[in-house]
Amino acid sequence: MASITTRPNGSRFISFRPSTALRTAGVQRHITLGKVPKRYADAVKVKVEDLVAASIHGHAPSDETARWLASLDERLYDKLAAVELVPKRQSATIGTLVDRYIAERVDELKPESVRKLRQTEAKLLAFFDPKIPLRKVTPEDGTAWRRALKDLGLSDAAIRTHCGNVKTILADALRRKAIDSNPFVELRSGSTPSRYSRYVTPEEIERVLDACPDAEWRLLFGLARYAGLRIPSESHLLTWGDVDFDRGRLTVRSPKTERYDGHEQRVVPVTPRLMELLQARFPSARPEHCRGARSGQATCPDGEERLVAINGKGALIRPVRRIWARAGVEPWQRLWQTLRSSCEKEWAMTFPQYAVSKWIGHSITVSGKHYANAVPDELFDRAAGARGKRIASVSAQRQAQ
Repeated sequence: MASITTRPNGSRFISFRPSTALRTAGVQRHITLGKVPKRYADAVKVKVEDLVAASIHGHAPSDETARWLASLDERLYDKLAAVELVPKRQSATIGTLVDRYIAERVDELKPESVRKLRQTEAKLLAFFDPKIPLRKVTPEDGTAWRRALKDLGLSDAAIRTHCGNVKTILADALRRKAIDSNPFVELRSGSTPSRYSRYVTPEEIERVLDACPDAEWRLLFGLARYAGLRIPSESHLLTWGDVDFDRGRLTVRSPKTERYDGHEQRVVPVTPRLMELLQARFPSARPEHCRGARSGQATCPDGEERLVAINGKGALIRPVRRIWARAGVEPWQRLWQTLRSSCEKEWAMTFPQYAVSKWIGHSITVSGKHYANAVPDELFDRAAGARGKRIASVSAQRQAQ
């Protein structure tokens, strides 16, 4: 099927006919190897014959040949591509990797996702030469990069996030055949279980609400603690049309999970305390000129129909610190997420977990890993109190007998 020819100057080349029709017509293709040992030429000839047979019969080459192709340098691979035995390789470098990925998915990615990808890009380019071809990046390089991130003092969660981003991007490059394997595929990535178990008790949140400057601030805290909303991505999309005052329900749109079918929005129960906060906020949020204000279905100018409009990430913590100080409560980390997890823990004390997970907007697995991962003292006290009453009752019965 293929033959090796040696020129007088010692240079060798492989000849083959790529198809039955061309073979009948006497057409041959040639691959020049240069001055190489006969053993090397024989090994290449075997692989060429496998590739020719695969192209003629329409099947994939053997696994051994596929691994051989993945290890080839650009020079020999390009020669095989020139005679149409293999597809042309797509060239890509570390420097163009993230840019190309983001450009092709810009309509799908959230701004926060783009920001995190840019951070990963900066970490990559600080370690790798931007001009290095992707095919030259090895698993050992990936391990060294991860170790360098740890040396920078990054948390394990941040390192896992960066590794996960790169693995996703390289998986896309692998799908496009820009690389033959993902050198970062074995790097540890993914979310890490939360070790922060602060529970904001009902008494604490009430003291915080009493210390808030107005009804809007009280409602913002209430949406996080009593409805488990993500702040601000979910809370700031709410309009009064999303509040069902009669049935005590709140329709919540979730930008974080909207890409998953059936998770664009969820319905959350309005607890009695949250209902009080909504009703207290309603008069100041609903101008009298808004028709249908009493029913909560009015259409008002932009900015007037939102339940809350308090903005500012960096500047927000300053007024919150003042509220904490006035309330006399111990400040907690992760301002809104801690309130959200506290809401889930309180719900889980009363309602079945499948319902709680639906209301909170994530799976039971995520609940156990990041939210319901510590038992509040309130539940211990409740259990101990119930046990104490039973013991007292049995003791009283025995004394009476």
